[in-house]
Amino acid sequence: MTKRASKAERWALITGGRMRPLVPSEAAEVALLADLLAEPSAWAEPRPSLEEEVVQLVVDAGPSLHVATQPQQITRRPSRRFAMAGGAALAAAAIVVVALFAGVLVGQHDQRFAFDARLEATALAPGAHASVGVMHTPAGFRVVLEAHELAPLPDGQYYEAWLKSADGTGVPIGTFSSGKDYVTLWAGASPEDYPMMSVTIEAADNNQASSGRAVLVGQLHAV
Repeated sequence: MTKRASKAERWALITGGRMRPLVPSEAAEVALLADLLAEPSAWAEPRPSLEEEVVQLVVDAGPSLHVATQPQQITRRPSRRFAMAGGAALAAAAIVVVALFAGVLVGQHDQRFAFDARLEATALAPGAHASVGVMHTPAGFRVVLEAHELAPLPDGQYYEAWLKSADGTGVPIGTFSSGKDYVTLWAGASPEDYPMMSVTIEAADNNQASSGRAVLVGQLHAV
């Protein structure tokens, strides 16, 4: 690849194109690697002789390429040619690190998430959307929701997530108040039996039934 990749392309390269959400620590690592891949030098085709040239430049620089005892005293600045070659080598190394990290990340996700989904907005929340990943654990099903463009609700209201079966039976899996961060929910029912997911607006009125005011809806699929 010789052209500079877009942000979406860089994230897809690192995550293997997965749409499922990342936990915050993984998202921070992916963002750091995506910034490294934003450097134009990372996408430049290296010369076939680059490796030999870098090695020779290091040999030629010899002991004169060092920092003196006092940090402000530098005996010799590396040449522009050496700096450029070194930068290209570092960029190549960064790509290798990214590729290795991507393999580990994708492998972990393939083991972690058993189901995922893309939730789309209803007329009650135009422009909203969310991605969902579900992991099977000994305690039940851990559901990670990453929602976008969900407006803050007034006092006395909250968002509630549900799993639903084909006959419309709903199982509540947790509540939250904002779509500005990852939300972790828990389900005791399997998405195999309750494959539909929705998010509704509820009121603190002691009524445990769904209000039916859905803002996000979608279907879970086995990974």
